[in-house]
Amino acid sequence: MPEPADLLLRPIGYVRSAVRERKSMPPLGAAASVEVLPEFAGGLLRIEKHSHLWVLAWLDQAQREILEVTPRGVADRSPAGLHGVFAVRSPARPNPIGLTLTRIVAIAGLRIDCERLDFLDGTPVIDLKPYFVTRDAAMAANNAPIGRPRDREALRESLTLQAVNFHGERCSELALAVRVVEHFRATQFEMGEPDGWDVTVPLGRPCVVDAIIGMTRATPGRDTLAFAGAEEIVFRHAGQEWTYSLDEGEEPLTPRRT
Repeated sequence: MPEPADLLLRPIGYVRSAVRERKSMPPLGAAASVEVLPEFAGGLLRIEKHSHLWVLAWLDQAQREILEVTPRGVADRSPAGLHGVFAVRSPARPNPIGLTLTRIVAIAGLRIDCERLDFLDGTPVIDLKPYFVTRDAAMAANNAPIGRPRDREALRESLTLQAVNFHGERCSELALAVRVVEHFRATQFEMGEPDGWDVTVPLGRPCVVDAIIGMTRATPGRDTLAFAGAEEIVFRHAGQEWTYSLDEGEEPLTPRRT
C-alpha cells in the first residue's frame, strides 16, 4: 500500500473553561466556551441557524500508544474490564481527536458559549460542525452498558441530560420523571440499566412521557412503551412490576411491587 500523505491539522480556536485538570472534569463536562481565531471568523457566518454543535478538539495531553483501557465507571480492573479504545470515548487513542455535542448558549463575536464541553481549558479546537436533527438523531440506536455512574448525583445528572435532550427544556414534570427512573435504577439495578425496558406511562402527562422516552428509548413501535389513563409509571422486568404513583399528594418514590 502506498504511504499516506502527511496529515496537517491546525487549530481553528481554543477551549476556554474553568476546568484545567482531567481529574476535575465532571463526567458529562462543564460549561465552557470556544474562542475562534480571527482568521477563521468567516467560518462562523450564519452559525446562529443551529442550536447544537459538534465540537472536535485535539486532546494534546492524551496518550497515543494505548489501544485498550478500563473505562471510567467499570469497577473490574482486571483484563475482563478492558475495552478497545475504538469501543469507548477514552481520550487515549492513536489520533486523540475528541468529539462532543453541545448546545449553544450564546454567540458573541468569535466566542461561542457552550452548555457543556468535556475538554480542558486551552484544548485546541480543530473543527466545528452543526448538529442536524434530520441526520444525526438516531433514537433507534442501542448501546450495551459500559460502566455505571459513580453515585446517585451522577446518575441524576445523566438522566436529566437525556430527558432534556429529548423533551427540549427543563420543567417540573421532567424532574419528577427523572426522580422516578433514578430511584428505579438505583434501587433495582445498582444504578445500571435493565437489559430491556417495558414501561407504561400516563397518557395525560405529555412531559412525563417525553422524559421517559428520552431516558429509556422505549417506544410504542418497538412494543416497549404503553399508555394508560392511570396517573402512574409502571416498569416491568423479569416477571415483576414496579408501580410509581403520580397522584397529587402521594410520594412517587415508594413504588408498589408485584
